Amino acid sequence: MKENMKKLILITGPQGSGNHLYSKLLALHKDVWGWKELNETFWIGHDQEPFNKFWVNPELWASIDFGDYKYAFASISVPYVQNGVTVVPDFDTFIRGAESAGWTVQLAIIGRDVNILEAQQQRLRKKVTLPNMLSALDRLVQQYDPVYISHELVCLYGANYLKSLSRLLDFPIDYSNPLVAEILKENSNKKYI
Repeated sequence: MKENMKKLILITGPQGSGNHLYSKLLALHKDVWGWKELNETFWIGHDQEPFNKFWVNPELWASIDFGDYKYAFASISVPYVQNGVTVVPDFDTFIRGAESAGWTVQLAIIGRDVNILEAQQQRLRKKVTLPNMLSALDRLVQQYDPVYISHELVCLYGANYLKSLSRLLDFPIDYSNPLVAEILKENSNKKYI
């Protein structure tokens, strides 16, 4: 990364694909501005994710001071729930706002086993929302050339996968932090098998 550039990793994927898991892992690095509060509790709704306000009011990008942070990450599911309404994110407006505030945005699309995704979405949302992400995928790929990241691989390989991902994204990830093992300790797929 160039010396005076700022990099924002935007993680997206189907509901239940592991946005919260990656948010916890990426928040561990001291040089990364992100959802640090998530590591103090098991779960927080996406309406409290630090970048949520920018999805709702993109003009806020101009008014937020990120201090000396050169790295940040945001997380959004497709679809997500805002004030009880299911919404497909407006990626273009969000990314344009981030770029206008000086951030270089790298889109990372998270994946998880399709059977587990469908079971998880049916259990929590009472319907499968995977088609929303699949409908958005071609345009996201054409427009933003995303990197793909994996729920299964981070659970299987832990710190080694995160070390590789840090190099791939050119983004600091604290893969040697003892909390990585703690975060990955519980196999969230087990309840679906």
